Amino acid sequence: MKKTLFRLSCLLLWTSLLVAKPLSSAAVPDNPPIPAQALAPVMQDGTVTTPTFLDAVNQLMKQIAGQQGFEAWKQASWTSYPLGPGQHGWIVLLKAGGAEVGYMVIYADPDNPDKYKLAEYGSGSAPLFSLNTLYQSLVQLELIDTSYRAERWYADPFHAVWLVSAGEQNYYIDAKTGQPLLLSSVQELQDASLAAAPPPRIGPDHTVAASLQTDAFDPYDRLPWVKGQAVSFSRFELLATAIKEQRKLTFVAELYGRTVTLPLAVTGYHRWSDEEAFLLLDQDGPRAVSYAAVSAAGRLFP
Repeated sequence: MKKTLFRLSCLLLWTSLLVAKPLSSAAVPDNPPIPAQALAPVMQDGTVTTPTFLDAVNQLMKQIAGQQGFEAWKQASWTSYPLGPGQHGWIVLLKAGGAEVGYMVIYADPDNPDKYKLAEYGSGSAPLFSLNTLYQSLVQLELIDTSYRAERWYADPFHAVWLVSAGEQNYYIDAKTGQPLLLSSVQELQDASLAAAPPPRIGPDHTVAASLQTDAFDPYDRLPWVKGQAVSFSRFELLATAIKEQRKLTFVAELYGRTVTLPLAVTGYHRWSDEEAFLLLDQDGPRAVSYAAVSAAGRLFP
């Protein structure tokens, strides 16, 4: 009798597994996105989980998710990683539906470590410090099957780098594009970064008071920034008017001792409630960088 009951139980269990399998697979699309953790190298980083940090991230996400181009943030989850020793900053990576959809760079307020400030943010499938992008770079450099160490290094929005060490060889990889940089030392990174990068000011209690987004364009379609004259704006309001009038403006930064020229289309702005303005720059999706940081790092060309 016991043997009969045991066999019957096994049969019922096997039958339930057979029924459950097609229900589970039916919910998976034909070409499901590959989760970042399945592709990317394992990083031994800790996520900050203090209540004030959690609140700050969630409040900022809610504000930004209401803006054009950032709608995917409404359904996103997030993970944070430290930006490096002594920096008191974190990269917050957002995912929705198994795919990366954006990022934020957040710093602890130097005057109050329990409060946090937003330095930059962006939308799209290639966020700053994406582990997927790092993985692709390591494959191209033939390092993925070697013993290596990868660290984040962030000085400002235009000097963000993966420092990869493999044996006695060091590699410097742009944290946004994944392109290797022709640098030979960390000192070169420090010398190239902005001497006085503007500190972030936006906190989770601020809101986006005004915004505008225009169509992206390819800066290489027209090249006034190669030989043309840069344009300056005495006030942000004048720049905002130029964007509203659909004038195509290209931001150009010359980085790392002018070994890297970075032209990016200006596609709009976000004006926050404390009057701080972020320009939207197109780099595989909109990237919001404070107007102060843009002004310090490069020039605008009409």
